[in-house]
Amino acid sequence: MKLPQLVVSSGLAIAVAAFAYTPAFAANSTTGASDSTAATSAQAAPTKKSVRAANRAFSKTVQKAIFKTRGLEQATISVFGNAKTGHVTLAGQIMSEDQDGLAVDAAKQVQGVTSVSSKLTLREQGGS
Repeated sequence: MKLPQLVVSSGLAIAVAAFAYTPAFAANSTTGASDSTAATSAQAAPTKKSVRAANRAFSKTVQKAIFKTRGLEQATISVFGNAKTGHVTLAGQIMSEDQDGLAVDAAKQVQGVTSVSSKLTLREQGGS
């Protein structure tokens, strides 16, 4: 074999070998890129919109539990919750002081609630 033929044939063999390994390398680099993208999106901070939606859903769950509680039918109670910390604030008017304890206890029974703050006020009875 002459030298030019040897260079061409060995160059062709190297090129074929390089192309044979390229798809495997490309597949690995693509997998690595998608793994790093998944890790980045998993660590991304939640948006304000998603935080507000989670807080609303959490508050609604607590409010449903309060309104299902016997003895709180005539109370007007609003619930403000923080889904991340589990803190709940109850605000509104109640007819008796017993209802304050009932509302706080009902809120504490909800899964995810860590603390309850009561800002409930006693409604004055109308009349002369």
